Amino acid sequence: MALHLRTLSMLLIAMGIGGGLFSLIWLIANGGPSGLSMAFDEASSVLGPIVVGIVFLNIILAVPMVMTGMGLLRIQGWARTMGMVVCALAIISIPLGSMLGAYGMWVLTSEEVEPLFENRGDGYHLR
Repeated sequence: MALHLRTLSMLLIAMGIGGGLFSLIWLIANGGPSGLSMAFDEASSVLGPIVVGIVFLNIILAVPMVMTGMGLLRIQGWARTMGMVVCALAIISIPLGSMLGAYGMWVLTSEEVEPLFENRGDGYHLR
């Protein structure tokens, strides 16, 4: 299960950096929230605000995702709790966030992960 925890931490770091930067660039390239919302107006009047909300969610979750991933690599106790919160919020971001969130919830709530956080020594890192 340590392999799954390491994989999750790397995915959280990558999704935090990549998703945050991509969302920020996409928001700026479309001229801000109103421009991004208008880009989807032809498809549906509801789709634009949903896309803007998901983009803002990705931008807001970028830093906590990276922090959580780094904390999970170091087996910090707070990182498991924060990871559950971040993964639950990431499920809203379809499709990649949903996959990452579901995988993260499965890893962090499994019984095999609990001993890793309870029996860790100082300076222990996942390798």
